[in-house]
Amino acid sequence: MLVLLLAGQYVSGSPRLAWLLAFGLVAGDVELWADWVHVTQLHTLVYTDYVGFRLLASPAYMPVAWCIMVAQFGYLALRLVERLPAWLTVALLSLLGLSLPPCYEQLAAPAQAWHYATRGPMLSHTPLWIIGTYGICMFAIASGALVFYRKGAWGRALLGGFSVGTALLFASVFWFSLLGR
Repeated sequence: MLVLLLAGQYVSGSPRLAWLLAFGLVAGDVELWADWVHVTQLHTLVYTDYVGFRLLASPAYMPVAWCIMVAQFGYLALRLVERLPAWLTVALLSLLGLSLPPCYEQLAAPAQAWHYATRGPMLSHTPLWIIGTYGICMFAIASGALVFYRKGAWGRALLGGFSVGTALLFASVFWFSLLGR
């Protein structure tokens, strides 16, 4: 998927897509710290297959996976705001974020890629604190893209990506402390 996004950016010459990839890559790198906290400190996240090597406490693919997700939903936010008010765009994407984890977790369970070692309430294979985390994460992606995007403003892409990754870290710890114990 990342190769397709990079090829699409190269062929189209889209400055928006290039900016979103930088935005997503930084967010994906910062997200490694959220995984580290949950794997090594809170012991709530267990990766059963690292598919190659580890980055901090995460499989090597995690920054790329988050880059793709952040770029895709950042793009969606930038397109939706062309037709909808910014508050509605952010609200819709935040609600979408609440619906994503059960889909991801249903796929991860049979693949035995990861699982959660928590005692809190669950929806199938998904702890409720993960659902809350994704809602905040999608809020951060949408609002970050809308606030920070400026064509060619690479510093803003890096700062926005850092903000999204940091929001994910704090949201995951917040929701775990409320619902995960």
